[in-house]
Amino acid sequence: MNHDAHTLREFDAALSSLNTHLLQMAYKAQSALDLAAAGLLQQNESASNQAIADDEELDELEMTVDREGLHLLAFFSPVASDLKVVLASIRMSSMYERIGDEAVTIAKRANKLSKRPRIREAAQADPVYREMAEQFRAVNKAVSSWDGKALAELVPALEALAEHAAALTDTFTRLPEQYQDNLISVADLIFVGRSMERMAEGLQKVVAEALYAAS
Repeated sequence: MNHDAHTLREFDAALSSLNTHLLQMAYKAQSALDLAAAGLLQQNESASNQAIADDEELDELEMTVDREGLHLLAFFSPVASDLKVVLASIRMSSMYERIGDEAVTIAKRANKLSKRPRIREAAQADPVYREMAEQFRAVNKAVSSWDGKALAELVPALEALAEHAAALTDTFTRLPEQYQDNLISVADLIFVGRSMERMAEGLQKVVAEALYAAS
């Protein structure tokens, strides 16, 4: 029996499983953003609740990626290129999980906002969400194939996204003068803005890690 060939097959299967679970996290986090945005912008409470409920699956997937990554490191001693993929995957899983946490924050705030008089400026989150959703899809597509060229091309767009998310938070912080009778909703929108900032920053970190793995 060729033990080296058997070990290589085991390694390839383990690495494939790690990649599969990382991508499941990536698309689950992307879905969480979409659901939370529907809760905020369309006052769709069922979408918000789904984003909140799905967070447990993201947590479980993060633990799976961590476990599989550590198993690969401990039992197979991967070569440099594979080692970078394993290490990046472990770190990226944490980033995707945090992005999911921010989606939960938005969803919870959206549920609260839907029960109070509507603040029309909440709609200003829509273009930032659409930009983020577009970039999220592009990031996940590039990550799925560890496409270094595509990842590098995303860096300027993600920098712009982070700036737009920060500008949205700044817009929300200037609202209290207009809504003295509904300051609690203004506070909720500020939290929404900060969560969108953190999601944009999270995507930047995902791309940085993926570029490390692809280099």
